[in-house]
Amino acid sequence: MNVLLKGCRMVAALAPLLMLAGCASTSTFSAYPRKIQPLIASMSNGTSIDLSHFLLSESKGNDRVLYTMERGRYAQVTGKTDISMTEFRASMEKISENDRKALISASAIGANVAATIVNDNAIPYEGEGYERVLLHHYQALNYLKKKDLEGAGVEVRRANAEQEESLKRYQKEIDWAREEAAEKGVDSSAYTIDSRYAQMDEVAGRVKNSFQNAYTFYISAFIYELLRQPGDAYIDYKKALEIYPENTYLQKDVLRLAAKLGMNDELEELRRRFDIKEQRFIDEGGAGSGELLVLFEEGFVPQKHEIKIPLPAGSGGLVMIAFPIYQEGWSSPVPLQILNNNELIGSTEPICDVRALAVKALTEEAPVIATRQIIRAVAKGVAAAEARKQMGDVGLLLTNIWNIISDNADLRSWLTLPSNAQILRTTLPAGSYELALQHPLGGTPAYADVTINPGGKTVLQVVRAGARIYSSTTSF
Repeated sequence: MNVLLKGCRMVAALAPLLMLAGCASTSTFSAYPRKIQPLIASMSNGTSIDLSHFLLSESKGNDRVLYTMERGRYAQVTGKTDISMTEFRASMEKISENDRKALISASAIGANVAATIVNDNAIPYEGEGYERVLLHHYQALNYLKKKDLEGAGVEVRRANAEQEESLKRYQKEIDWAREEAAEKGVDSSAYTIDSRYAQMDEVAGRVKNSFQNAYTFYISAFIYELLRQPGDAYIDYKKALEIYPENTYLQKDVLRLAAKLGMNDELEELRRRFDIKEQRFIDEGGAGSGELLVLFEEGFVPQKHEIKIPLPAGSGGLVMIAFPIYQEGWSSPVPLQILNNNELIGSTEPICDVRALAVKALTEEAPVIATRQIIRAVAKGVAAAEARKQMGDVGLLLTNIWNIISDNADLRSWLTLPSNAQILRTTLPAGSYELALQHPLGGTPAYADVTINPGGKTVLQVVRAGARIYSSTTSF
């Protein structure tokens, strides 16, 4: 009876922790990827999902930044531009609200307490740097779809600013991890996870950092061209080229604007660098032709998995710490072929590997994750030792059970993003076309009706989700 009484007391002691964890986040105990799987399946097989109900409550909770990004991306791919803009705007508003908060607030303290007791899922999701950049990127594409060039221009400027802010925010997080570890006297390096993360190095090494991507700079430059700001366009094309120099379409765009702006010294240097001897570029003012820009997005960004590492906690027994990890192997992006009357117009070329951005973001955050984990493990070890002191082996057993089941890795990320992005840019005689969109990996054949205006620009957006291809066109 005495043992049973002690057990009941321990359960009662744990109850507030369970309540705190439950209030902290919709993903505290349930793996986030399972919640998003219906959206991914719907995009892949074409079945319909009613966004007026699906994930609606989650999109109003503490993780609303993430759920509204998912809903906005789904709506965009499936042709619901107005809904997508509303969802993305909700994400941006919540991010701005979070960023405006004081460094110490009641809600922040509550989240950190829950994270110390439970796991990182208790911290409200605020968006990785690359996700925040792509949020503005895709909102710019929504504005393009509405032919609102001013709105598109605002969003690409915000995207470019976010690429700079994300770098500053990352440095602050690293500084916090160092200071917190020193203050609490913990050494996260003693519990290194480098060997577990080493398998991600091949993918992470393909990008310098997770905060900047050539795709966003390219879209920004293209929009500046539409706004008749060639100088700004040239700057962003060059930034994109620095990140992804192997894309030949990007090379030619930089050379084209260097020629147009009369930057002869830079033009010659670029020609030597890329061994381009061709003098002709896209003729923007040609009366009988126009430009076609194809934006191709393939697949889905990988999902995180969980690894758990048991740690001895002295007299406190056993503490389990959980880490997120990417386990997918590397595969090269597959180009999309564009054909007219069975004649190849061209093939897309990669300009951004979103997989690499996601993996790099996780490896960049590893020191911060490790610091939080060790601090939490120490706190749980102390709690377990105290439980044993107060209630004996029953208290220790129940505390250890709690420690093992409560520590779940944070698997949250924007999962409806593409695996990679590619572009094709060329000129076509003015007129109407039914272009075939052919992917070497097969799937449902797709066609896109495209109108090329004399001296104009037409954007063909193509998304391949699973074996299904979505497309839409906008002409300027």
